[in-house]
Amino acid sequence: MSLRFELLAGGATGPRLGLLHTPHGSVATPAFLPVATRGMLRGIAPDRLAPLGVQIVLSNAFHLFVRPGTETVAALGGIHRMLAWDGPVLTDSGGFQVFSLGALARVRPDGVDVEDPVHGGRVDWTPRRAFETQAGLGPDVAMVLDVCPAHPQRRDEVALAVERTLAWAREQRELHAARGGAASGQALFGIVQGGVHADLREACARGLTALDFDGYAVGGVGVGEPHAAMMHGVEISAPHLPAGQVRYLMGVGAPLDLVESVARGMDMFDCVFPTRTGRFATALTRHGRLHLLNARFSRDPAPIEPGCPCPACVMGVPRGAIRAGFKSREMLPPILVSLHNVHFIVDLLRRVRASIGDGSFEALRAEVRAAYGARVPPAGPDGRDVEV
Repeated sequence: MSLRFELLAGGATGPRLGLLHTPHGSVATPAFLPVATRGMLRGIAPDRLAPLGVQIVLSNAFHLFVRPGTETVAALGGIHRMLAWDGPVLTDSGGFQVFSLGALARVRPDGVDVEDPVHGGRVDWTPRRAFETQAGLGPDVAMVLDVCPAHPQRRDEVALAVERTLAWAREQRELHAARGGAASGQALFGIVQGGVHADLREACARGLTALDFDGYAVGGVGVGEPHAAMMHGVEISAPHLPAGQVRYLMGVGAPLDLVESVARGMDMFDCVFPTRTGRFATALTRHGRLHLLNARFSRDPAPIEPGCPCPACVMGVPRGAIRAGFKSREMLPPILVSLHNVHFIVDLLRRVRASIGDGSFEALRAEVRAAYGARVPPAGPDGRDVEV
């Protein structure tokens, strides 16, 4: 079965309900994708994913290309077998890695020289190589290689990024068509760039939709900007995307950002936020963040969140014990908090879907705003706040 999106409720703007049908099963949207960058989620075993409510997982093509290598992943049976996960998988192309590894200065019209984070030297990362790597990995959804500008306010830089993003998208769309399109068993999504400039976002979205991709993503947000700026990027992108196709907001995973993005018409999200905050002893709850390294939790016998059905809370490991374990650098506490956080975010999207269906979305939106309206970074290993 090839990929197909079924819009069940909503339209071009506002909260939407849908089903994304893939060769490895269907995904109810809005949905969150936990991130297994290198083919494994940090601290969460594959058999935990489905019980946590996870429907689809993300891995990164660039990092898998670097290590263990596309051929090795293929020899292991493809990305699904490497993940030991038989549900849908989406792979990112590495466009954000170009940004995060400081390679933007080396972007050429035909590709980019990216630093190899494992072996040293350079990787010639081109649209064709990104496409062929993902074809070799075998996910259900592949992403085009795009250019994510480092300075979204600088119009000249952003305009060039959009120009190259569209040129590379055209090349990869032709490769996708030659391979059979979504009927090959692998879909391809385009990525909207354009920084803070509404006209550039619209031009990029229109250029991508003219190429008729299987789905569309909004990129260049969730890269460290304030919440309001992130929402601005969504607002000037989403209305220009086809209402009947899936919309994916890349790199966003904080509770407030998720709910507010759903309110603006987005369907899918991914981020390392739940597991990274878990490794820094920060738990996500319905009442806000708990920084478990704080001294007030040292003798607290309660689980992370009383009444939560996640494995960490059901086991009943006390907050005080988790705090002591973090202080002793034990392996278990980061796993427990990561399990809880992934469940919390996945379950939040389940609650979002239910609220859209029964008309109570605005009440849930208000609840999340009250708990997470002040965006406080998670606590670091020393108890102080650090950037995610």
